Amino acid sequence: MTVRRTLRRLRRYVQGGLGMAIGMLAYPIAWFGWFRPRDKLAAAVGDLLLVGFYGASSASPSARLLARQARRGQVGAVFFVDQNIGTAEEIAGLLRLFRSGASQPLLAIDHEGGIVQRLTAAHGFTPLPAARDIAATMSPAEARSLYAQAGRELAALGFHINLGPVLDVDEPTNPAIGVFGRAYSTDPEHIAAYAQAFIEGFASAGILCAAKHFPGHGRAVSDSHDGAADISATWTEAELDPFARVLASNHAPPMVMTGHLRLDPVAPDGRPATVSAPIVTGLLRERLRYQGVVVTDDLDMGAVSHIMGREDAIVQAIAAGSDLLMVKNLFGYDPLMPQRAVSWVRTAIARGVLSEEQVMAAAERVRAIRRQALASSRSE
Repeated sequence: MTVRRTLRRLRRYVQGGLGMAIGMLAYPIAWFGWFRPRDKLAAAVGDLLLVGFYGASSASPSARLLARQARRGQVGAVFFVDQNIGTAEEIAGLLRLFRSGASQPLLAIDHEGGIVQRLTAAHGFTPLPAARDIAATMSPAEARSLYAQAGRELAALGFHINLGPVLDVDEPTNPAIGVFGRAYSTDPEHIAAYAQAFIEGFASAGILCAAKHFPGHGRAVSDSHDGAADISATWTEAELDPFARVLASNHAPPMVMTGHLRLDPVAPDGRPATVSAPIVTGLLRERLRYQGVVVTDDLDMGAVSHIMGREDAIVQAIAAGSDLLMVKNLFGYDPLMPQRAVSWVRTAIARGVLSEEQVMAAAERVRAIRRQALASSRSE
């Protein structure tokens, strides 16, 4: 782990602790569900929210509230980051907490391999090499077998979604992707072959995957954790090729994740891809004809939070064509965020920024994969 990454992680822990302390002031209102909207639009907005939490055990107040909000239908999906990973027993306890109600949220985690593998041998999981090492040492068929084993392990624990694979081109100097070996190759055909092995392997165990980071993070020279990664001068059409190949295959991923990537030739307003209609709707939906779920990268990351607040980020992501909105809700912890999101969307509809049809269509795409995921988990 680099010194920069260690310092960034330490800073996040401190920010998370402070944010949690401040957010607890509104906790009783959120816990008892006061002022909670209960109509069709509110239910749809809840299905669009993929929310994180603070803590690594089922005793965490943040986790307990989020589980309660999921049972009420205020939040449709939950994601785990490294800050949520404790012992095997603590992880199992958290998963029981989130799966305890009649209305269960989708449960997501990053399980790429290499440095981005939250569940490790210490938790009883098969170690996965980084993507670059997989491509250098295994055939796609061998990789598929390994990923299928990892998928069975995730499914047995209770997860539904793996936020991978990476379809970015491999540029070793890239500070977020290349330096950690997270990309398979520079060759679009090879990238697509190994990404397909990843998707099919996990799918064989009932785990849904999200291909990332559209429209291509590989040649960025900055890290989107800190600010929007400007790929305007380095990105080429060739970076769409791996996505085009995988999306046109017989086993297209049910989700594509957009990155916080600025691409001025396509989106001259300078907005990152996660909140950009020319990129999400124009490139992904219209040009590549993708009809599945578009999931944003974390809207609380610096790339977005430095230029807009949560309200604008959520509204603009939906307006851009996104469906599943990832909000870590950690550094500026807000127990009432799901309720506020409903209000923000209502206001945007009243102002003509969004339409109710747009929101309902996004919710239906998410509900389709939810039905698929929960049916697979019940058959395990």
